[in-house]
Parts: sequence; C-alpha cells; structure tokens
Amino acid sequence: MRPARRLRDERGIALLTTLLVALAVSAIAIAAAMMTLNANLIGKNSERSATLDAVALAGLEEARSRINATPTLVPLGGYATLETNTTVKDASNAAIPKVIRTTYVGPTGITTGQYGVFASIISVAQDSFGNRVVRRLEVNQESFARFAYFTNQERDTTGGTIVFGGGDVLTGPVFSNDTIRISTALNPSVTFKSEVKTARIITNSGNASFTQPPQTGVRAIAMPTVADLNRLDSLAQVGATRFVGFTTGQPAEAVTRIEFLTFPVNGNPTGFFRVYQATNSAAGAAWATASLPAGNLRVSPNCGDFQLVAGNPRFLPAVSHTTGSAAPHNHNTTSTSANEDSSLTRTGSIAGGPASRCFLGGTPWLVSATGDSTFVANDANGAWVQAPSSIRALTGAYPDITARPDKDYLFPIDRNINSNFKGVVYVAGKVIVSGVVHGRVTVAAGSHIIIGDDVVYFQAPATRDCTTGDMLGLFAGGNVVVANNTINAPQTTNNQDSQNGPPGTQTFRSYDETRDETIDGVILTLNSFGAEDNGSGSNAAEPCNIGGSTAWGRGCLVIYGGVIMGRRSPVGTTGGTGYLKRYTYDACGATDPPPYFPTTGRYAKNRFYDMDPTTFNVAGWYSANQPSFLGCCQRRASRVW
Repeated sequence: MRPARRLRDERGIALLTTLLVALAVSAIAIAAAMMTLNANLIGKNSERSATLDAVALAGLEEARSRINATPTLVPLGGYATLETNTTVKDASNAAIPKVIRTTYVGPTGITTGQYGVFASIISVAQDSFGNRVVRRLEVNQESFARFAYFTNQERDTTGGTIVFGGGDVLTGPVFSNDTIRISTALNPSVTFKSEVKTARIITNSGNASFTQPPQTGVRAIAMPTVADLNRLDSLAQVGATRFVGFTTGQPAEAVTRIEFLTFPVNGNPTGFFRVYQATNSAAGAAWATASLPAGNLRVSPNCGDFQLVAGNPRFLPAVSHTTGSAAPHNHNTTSTSANEDSSLTRTGSIAGGPASRCFLGGTPWLVSATGDSTFVANDANGAWVQAPSSIRALTGAYPDITARPDKDYLFPIDRNINSNFKGVVYVAGKVIVSGVVHGRVTVAAGSHIIIGDDVVYFQAPATRDCTTGDMLGLFAGGNVVVANNTINAPQTTNNQDSQNGPPGTQTFRSYDETRDETIDGVILTLNSFGAEDNGSGSNAAEPCNIGGSTAWGRGCLVIYGGVIMGRRSPVGTTGGTGYLKRYTYDACGATDPPPYFPTTGRYAKNRFYDMDPTTFNVAGWYSANQPSFLGCCQRRASRVW
C-alpha cells in the first residue's frame, strides 16, 4: 500500500497576488501622476517660454521706439545698454514675477553708411528658474530714397500755392510736412497709387484718386541738413572725385558738367564719368549748358545740322552757316529767316539722313575740327578735367580703356577698377549732369544741380536687380532744375526764343533725340526741384504720349526714382507749358539707396532672429558684426549677418 502524498502548503499565494496587483495599480497610478506632472511641467515651461519670448519681443519694440525718439541712443560703434535686468510689466502695468530683461543696441553690418544705416537691437529675457531667451531685431534707418515724392513746404519761393493737377500720376509713397492741395480743374486731377501722408491736411481730396486712404496729421519728418551735404564732400575727397565748381551764370546754367558714359571693359559694360570745365564766365556757362543765344537759334554755337559726307556723318554748327563755309553749307547770312531756317529744321536720325541737333558744351561733335565725334580734350571755351595720376595708374591696366582717346579723362564708377571710390562725386558749386549711368553713385553739389539732358540708367530700371543694379542719387544744397536749354525744350529760330515767345504764336521745333526728358534716379534738394521758365514757350509742340496722348509744351518729365525737396516748385502749368509729370516710384530706393544717401533718422523693422542663449556673448557678437568697410563684394553678406 502506497503512502499518502503530502499536501503542499499554498496559503501565501493570495498575498503575493494581492501585492502584485497593488504594485501594478501603484505603477499605473504613479505613471499617470508622472504624466500629469510632466504635462503640468511642460505646460508651465511652455508658458514660461512663451512669456519670456513675449517679453523679449516687447523689449525689441520698446527699444525701437526709444531710438526713434532719440536716435543718439545708437552709438557710432560698439553697443549701448538700454536697460539692465529690468523688471518687466504686463499690459495691466503689473510686474511679471520672477522675470527680468536686458536690452542692447548697436550699429551692425557695414557701418560706413554707404549702403544705408543699419543697427541691431538684442533683447535678453530670463526668469529665476534659469530659462533664458535671446531675440534680435535688425533695423535700418529709412532712407529718403524710399519716397516717390516728399516736400517740406508745398508753396513756391514767392509763397504761392502749388496744386496737384493736370492728370498727374504718382506711384510710390508720398509725404509732405505741409498741406497737400488738389486742383479742381479735372476729376480726378491727380492719381496717387500708393500711400499719401501729410503732417497737416489735404484740400479738395475728393478731386483726387487714392488707392489707399490718405493719412493726415502724422508726425513731421525733418529734412536733411548742410551737415549731411558736407559729409559727402569729405567722402568725395577720399575717392579723388571732388571738383571745384562755380556759381557763374544764370540760375539754370553752370560752367561745370558731368557726363556719364558706359562702354565695355574686358567684355563687361562698365560705368565712368567725365568732367568738363568751361571758362569761368557768363559765356562759358551758356556754352556748357547749351543755353538759348541772345539773338536767335541761328547764331547758337551749340546747335547745327548733320550731313552725310562720303557716307559718314559730319556736323556743322549753326554759327558756321555762312558763305564759303564747308560745302554743302553755303547759307547766305542775308537770306530770309525761312531760307536760313532750312539748316535747322531737319529731323530724324543720322542714319536716316541729315538731322538738326543741339549739344552741351564740350561735346566732340561741336569742337572736332573734322565735324565728327573724335574726342577733343581742349577747345576754345573750356576743357575736360584730367583724372589724377592715382586713377590713371589704375585705368592704365585695362587695354579697353587705354585704347580710347579720352583715357586720361575717365573716372571709373566701378570699384573693381578704383577701390578708393566711395560712390560719391561732389562739386563745390553748380553742376550740369547728363548721360548713361552704370553703377551706383551719388552726385552732390554745394549749389544747384542742373539737368542738361537725359540722365538714364544703362540697365532697364524696371527689371534690374536692386542689390547690384544701377542707382543714382542727386543731392543739391541749392535747387535741382531742368534747364530750359536748346536741348530740353523745343525752340524757334525766330528772334523770340522759347524763354520769351508766347505759346501758340510761333513754330517750335525739337533739337534733341528724344521728345521727353528722362531722369533715372532719386533727387534730393534742400531747396526746390522744378523746370526753368516752365510758364513760357510752346504749349503743344511736344505731346506727352505716356499714359495717353496729351498735347503739351515740352512733353513728359519722366522720373524713375523719387523727388525729395525742401520747397515745391512747378515743372509746368495748367496752360500746357513746361512738362507733364510722369513719375514712377523705384522700390529699390527703399532697400538699396544711393551711396551715403541721407536718412530720415527713423528706424524701420527689417528682420527678426532667434539667437542661441547658451553661446551668446553681447560684446563678442557686436564686435564680430561691426566690420569696417570691406569693399563692394561684402555688401550682400552684411545684410544677413
């Protein structure tokens, strides 16, 4: 018989099971608690991060407001501390607990001002738990080049009011510190295609077309000063592009003129300018400006006609049209005006046959012994200014330059040729400007700048790249005036010329290759911008065919850029004399203004950046981001540091 099997003692299994279940439940509870705690911590951390981020961003805006109110808070170098470990308050003016903020500001990028005035505001926000955020705002002073139209006063020099009218069309920002007045003659009498702001009011606003609601009573913007002009004088001396001018002649005449030209160097279009200096006399100023002669157009030394001689164009000035002079120009000086006029009434291109033209003084066609376009350094009325030896040594390294007869009289705009060029040309006196600009340059004058003929970009202005494209600034301590000379305005060959002849009583003819006057660039004058004798001459000889066809005296005044002036001056009249405005805003002026162009002093927001708080060092950061001027090719990099 088998012995009975001993039963095991299993009385402890229930306790073990209970413990295991309890542990599992506890683990679940702890996990749930941890998840809740973590969620709370994450939420609180996110809330603290959001708070710190908001505090830092608010610091950037508060700092920008402070430096706009007091621009001197931005130092010339290094950085300034605007607040240190400051307690921050919320919208209800209650202190945000355990949060402090420090804010810095300093200039950044290329700090010379050649490409604008830039600064960076850095805001550091932190709490007592060790959380820290660093935010940076890049700001730039608004250039006056950002405006399509700006005036300090909307009255002329006699105190008379000037109105917008005649179907004027303005694109781009418009600003005035004075009352803007709208004509009631047409409806609409003017079309504004962008923002319009004034520190005062707008009269007859219902007679204008606005694409944006105009703003009145805004804060005034102070005009630049002579100190800004003097700064450009100093910069031009560094680049050997300062010239001694004079104030000789009538207000819209000068003895000094700058001619821009573009030609290929090493296969690339390259910009230059030449400077012509007439004799310092009234006659020299009239010659350089191609002014109307005292008698009639037939005695002008600046005008004449072309003939094809052996298939080549040859030019003969009107004053040479006498018996026995250079066949086939045997015009009898005693002939009637109708016969004599035949030498100055032809129109058309040289290629198409004989053509009558007028030129600014010193132009090779006027002074060449053979009547061709061969460069002549000296003539009976003046001479071209030779470039200094330092510049000639640089241009001498380029065969495309040395092969030219004017090689010693060329001033490069391209910094790859002349690294000392600061982008500024200064004339101590009055100066005439004309030609084709390729590059970036600001022409400044202590007195008047006179538009003697078209001033245009080599690149198509509407499609060029803002950063690298052509850009011209004209900054005058006096006036900027479109001359009523034999080129810009249609003339008669009778005794009554364009300055004196009443409209509609004579036959006017054009002696320029274009009907309209074109200025590509941003104009800034501490006084006024206008057209000389805009109330005289023809009122229908040169129709303005831009934006429709309108019979007018001198055609369209085409500006691609902006006009900033201390006092407004007219360019035409409602009777049709002078010019009809066709101004187009150049948005490149706001982002890439002309070199060293004056600013409004107001800082605008550019870009926001998040910065690594673990490696941030304020002194090291500003030191690394305030390089001295490094040349043309560092420009783009300076915008993204």
